[in-house]
Amino acid sequence: MLGAGVLGPLVAAGALIWLVVYTLRRVGADPPPFPPPRFTLAWVIAAVRYIGELIAWAAPYVPFLAPTIAFLAVTRPLPSETATLGFQEQASQIIPVLLIGYVIEAGAIRWRARPVDWLLSLVTVALLIAGETYALAAIANDDPIHADIVAGAMAAGVVAILTAAAQGGGPAREEDEKRLNRPSEH
Repeated sequence: MLGAGVLGPLVAAGALIWLVVYTLRRVGADPPPFPPPRFTLAWVIAAVRYIGELIAWAAPYVPFLAPTIAFLAVTRPLPSETATLGFQEQASQIIPVLLIGYVIEAGAIRWRARPVDWLLSLVTVALLIAGETYALAAIANDDPIHADIVAGAMAAGVVAILTAAAQGGGPAREEDEKRLNRPSEH
């Protein structure tokens, strides 16, 4: 029997996929078509293949999915508790570094002229703050719980930094390089 532990994430994943496809269609993008439902093994395989194709297709359009997927991929298989508080103690020091690294790489600190992907930033900061909050709460309560959420937040932070770095090219970057390579007017 399908309980809330199985059905809930499936409904959430379906809603997220629908939201991404709906949003992209409204702006004129043409996502891959979803296979017609048939409730057979072949359809399940086609649906899994569709999700992979959709993620590969949508990544340039909706980069905020990358840290979200990393968070879910790391959080789901890990146990919630650890034997000691060592992991939470280390994570409580690493997550702020990831946050600072993301802010610098995303260009939110404006020493370079570069557009900021605010949705990617919002998702990333929310996941990192959640991870830091759970790590500090575990330390404060002397209870090594929520290790899965803390680890997922750290994975999301790393993926967000890499995503922001991958978005780093483009016209703003070219203008910065031209300005830096321009001969002095003295």
